[in-house]
Amino acid sequence: MFTVIQTNQQLVILSGLVLLVIIFLWILQYFVIRYGKKLLAHVMRYWLSFDKSIGLSKRLIVLKNDYPKLYHLFWQRLHIQHFYGLPLTFLLLVMGYTLALFLGLVEDVVTSDSIVAIDYFVSHQMSTLSESSVVNFFIFITSLGSTPITCLVVLLTCIFCWVICQRYIVIGLLIAALGSTVFTFLSKLLFQRARPADILLFEQTNSFPSGHATVTVALYGFIAYMAIRFSHNFIRQVRIAVIAVFFAMVIGLSRIVLNEHYLSDVLGGYLVGTLWLTLAISVTEWLSVRSKINWQIDWLPSHVYLVWLSVVCVLIGTLIYAGVYQFPLLL
Repeated sequence: MFTVIQTNQQLVILSGLVLLVIIFLWILQYFVIRYGKKLLAHVMRYWLSFDKSIGLSKRLIVLKNDYPKLYHLFWQRLHIQHFYGLPLTFLLLVMGYTLALFLGLVEDVVTSDSIVAIDYFVSHQMSTLSESSVVNFFIFITSLGSTPITCLVVLLTCIFCWVICQRYIVIGLLIAALGSTVFTFLSKLLFQRARPADILLFEQTNSFPSGHATVTVALYGFIAYMAIRFSHNFIRQVRIAVIAVFFAMVIGLSRIVLNEHYLSDVLGGYLVGTLWLTLAISVTEWLSVRSKINWQIDWLPSHVYLVWLSVVCVLIGTLIYAGVYQFPLLL
């Protein structure tokens, strides 16, 4: 038993990490489902009382009298009842914080900080799995983030939005997909970082940031956002979010296991994807406020069939793409 573990040490560690992530996400899902609504109700109640107490502040009353426009701008940022208040403020803060994290990561990569040493260590460990049977599984997983498959996903999602007469959702979808793709392409040209030496699938583009990780968070994250907004069941919404997070982590892991990217490339892709996902959600919510999108649609059996047909098409397309284009690229 110990001999098997020693000879497959990297595979055992990898399996253990995946198992820990699954356990963590399951526990997180359990607590959110059990206590999420109560916690949110408490937060809302405390925020409303905090909002009211701020309005009675003597300094703010002076500010209101002396600088009414500035006071109005500040006060609007705290309102939780409409999108232009606290929700928009929160989204802008998320975008700003994500951008700051990405710029910090760029600085670490460019200056060869300690994270680069971690990159090389992880890449070396993953190179020992090149002959493992898990490679075939991760080739299929990584194909879900390839350009042809993501184009298919965008096309099917656009068709679905057209069928349910919610065409304005496509604007957010294209912002997430195209915006993140163009940003990643330009970043690769700018940073010119070479891919790992022990790469398994031949790639012509540069390494930083990972396009697969980016599009997974941006595109598939936006589709998960759509599913959450269309669903009115809290438990289902939580499970969709957890599945989306796990899906993004698995695709990012596939890029590392196949030595297509360094760890920092995947982290950078996650941050870029989060940035464009947040922007896409912000625009979509703005369109919703302007009554351009109706999330309260009546789900017909044909809509459900279309969703499952799209999923089947994506899986079949991924199998074909992996078999025809990916496996022959094995070096």
